[in-house]
Amino acid sequence: MPSNFDLRLQHLEDNIKQDQDLLKDYEDSLRYEDEPRRKAKYRREIDQLRESANRYQKEYDELRMQITGESNVQMQNVAIELQQMNTRLDRLYAGQKAIFENINHLRQGLLARYNAGEQNIIVAITEQLNQAQMVMISTVLDAIETDQITEQEMQLILQGIQQNITKLQQNGTALPASQAALAEVINAPGLDFKHRLKVGIPLIPFILDYEGELELGTGINLKGAWQALVLRFRGE
Repeated sequence: MPSNFDLRLQHLEDNIKQDQDLLKDYEDSLRYEDEPRRKAKYRREIDQLRESANRYQKEYDELRMQITGESNVQMQNVAIELQQMNTRLDRLYAGQKAIFENINHLRQGLLARYNAGEQNIIVAITEQLNQAQMVMISTVLDAIETDQITEQEMQLILQGIQQNITKLQQNGTALPASQAALAEVINAPGLDFKHRLKVGIPLIPFILDYEGELELGTGINLKGAWQALVLRFRGE
């Protein structure tokens, strides 16, 4: 019958292998996931794996102290697997830190386009944007500021944003920032329409996520107008 030592060692090895498989799944999910909230969920799961790895190391150290002389082959295998898990976690953390720093740089650059009061509104929106969305929004804002988009196109997009915000509010859908503050800026007749458009542009990905709930009918085709801009400035 296996000893208590053998059972603990086998249990430890099994747990490490299971967590190695989970870690691989999370690595793949993070690689292909763009939605910020789901990415955050995977990062929390990885944090839990780090805590598990620390517990495994403690368990291994306790078992190692019970051995006199050289460790057996299974102990050596567990040590290798534990080292592999820690190495993969370190590499994953380093990669995620670089991605976070790049996204934060993009977010700060986007917020710098607005005044302090508007930044307080926009910041909650940018936290829900992925890297590709922030790059595209910045590209479109550049095009607006350098008059690469016609006034007719800008008016069309602004009207589409206004219509869809109204529909979202009527449906009781909470915007990722103060509805009143957004509506006040985007609908303010005294402000330059180009400025109102710039404030509304970061909302477009959020609005399009709710396209199926908006029942647009004969309203402005915001999705079509936005996709036309995206294709143009991607050079496609």
